[in-house]
Amino acid sequence: MNVQRFTGRDNRAALDQVRQHLGPDALVLSSQRTSDGIEICATTQLPDMTRVTAPSIAANTNALATGDNEIQLAQLKRELASLRETLQQALGERRWQDTATSRPVAAAVAQRLATLGLGRVLAGELADRVAHVEGLNAAWQQVTQHLMTALNSLSSEELGGFRIKAIIGGSGSGKTQTAGALMQASMSHLSPEQIALVHCGDPSQDTALSQLATRLNIKQYSARSNDELAEALSGCRWAREIIIDTPALSPALGSQDPVLTLLARQRGGLAAFVALPATASSDHLREVLDHSRHLPLAGVITTKVDEATSLGAVIDAVVTSELALAGRYDVRTNSLLPVSGDEMLTNAKRLAKRGLQRQAAQLKVAV
Repeated sequence: MNVQRFTGRDNRAALDQVRQHLGPDALVLSSQRTSDGIEICATTQLPDMTRVTAPSIAANTNALATGDNEIQLAQLKRELASLRETLQQALGERRWQDTATSRPVAAAVAQRLATLGLGRVLAGELADRVAHVEGLNAAWQQVTQHLMTALNSLSSEELGGFRIKAIIGGSGSGKTQTAGALMQASMSHLSPEQIALVHCGDPSQDTALSQLATRLNIKQYSARSNDELAEALSGCRWAREIIIDTPALSPALGSQDPVLTLLARQRGGLAAFVALPATASSDHLREVLDHSRHLPLAGVITTKVDEATSLGAVIDAVVTSELALAGRYDVRTNSLLPVSGDEMLTNAKRLAKRGLQRQAAQLKVAV
């Protein structure tokens, strides 16, 4: 790791040198006061842990190709991401203090975005876009307009244009309920004879989804491998819509994840939709999307919105991934509802306001 030292008469002067020499992605490792002023140690990259030589790896250079080492590398990757997030947070605190003095409007916008629940990186990028705008209201309107534009939504016609839909997601994401809601939505414009459901898992399990398909008279298939799925898809060429229910994603397994193996290199036309629970953390959502990037992702379906205390993590994940919003699963009606960027931002503001009121009430009681 290439660590460089910068000294300034005060904290701001030292940070200016860091940004000038290392750029905006610099990571501050430490700072201390010296006789010359403030000394900051910073770097632009973390050590490449994948090159750390363990005895078992040194004995066999081809061991990286094995499943066990891929899992270890995936775990190292998550640890590095966590360390980077910690360092970026430390740097972000210093940037905010600097920005609050020199660019108060941008600092106020970044603080509002943080209150909505957006991550520090995206909030900083959005605040930088309006740093030159005079007036907080004008700057805030520009930022919210940009967010609404970035939260692109699929229309019902666009969603219906995908013939083969695979619903993927982490454990507890609500993907199976989403598959059921998607299947019922198809019944509004198709007959049961035109819809097929493919279960990717244990065919002996009598799940709520299989029971729903039976009640709706929808033909069902089972597939436990890539070849079996290809055969199932080939066997239902007659279907105008095919919905694939998959097991939970396992990011810790890396490329050995059975879901990735199952959906990889399938026939053209397969589109994967990621179920993102609004109750999950930003790190989890980012990990799931990063893990799924090798699949033909077509959109995001938000779930568990009724249980969420903030929508910032989902908004951040959708905007950063540049995926379209394909809908919102509503647990009360057990249906897939359309969702727009304006609706998401309105609900995010409502939840943020409720959170602030709850904090104020707690402080009042404490006092």
